[in-house]
Amino acid sequence: MRDIIYSVMQDYGLFVIFFHVLGASVWVGGMITLWFLTRDTGAPIPIDRRATSRTEMYKKFFTFLSPFVLLLLVTSIFMALGYKDNAIDSNGFTLDFKNLETYKLINTKGSIWAIMVMNMVLMIWILTKASCKLCKTKVRADCMWLVSKYLLPINILLGLVGIFLGVFLRSSF
Repeated sequence: MRDIIYSVMQDYGLFVIFFHVLGASVWVGGMITLWFLTRDTGAPIPIDRRATSRTEMYKKFFTFLSPFVLLLLVTSIFMALGYKDNAIDSNGFTLDFKNLETYKLINTKGSIWAIMVMNMVLMIWILTKASCKLCKTKVRADCMWLVSKYLLPINILLGLVGIFLGVFLRSSF
């Protein structure tokens, strides 16, 4: 399997990086757009109508986003494996300190994206609970408030940090 990954990275590395950046851009850019679209604009909209429309918008967005998250995961695995084999050997000994530092940053970036995925799964779970027909309007609005005010902005900030680390990795090492 590693030979296939190395071969793909050797022959199509530019495309792997392009699709990786595309996935990250759609994910973070989409979250920023969604956050701006769902912010309160001050217009008095009935709470039940607002919560229902936001819930549907978030659900459609996360459905659209799922293939890009999977694309990001696959491309990150392809890119990370090369650094690991250049940084440490099979016994865990350091081969090259520069590659080891790069590998540590790659792991940090991967951890950030993993937290973002868990946060996204939590948002999907909250939205699924909020869209239940038996859910009261007040509870639905509280669920949307949690997603809009805290969980989505956290993912946006983490995504921007992840993108910055990716740019730093590509330009520095």
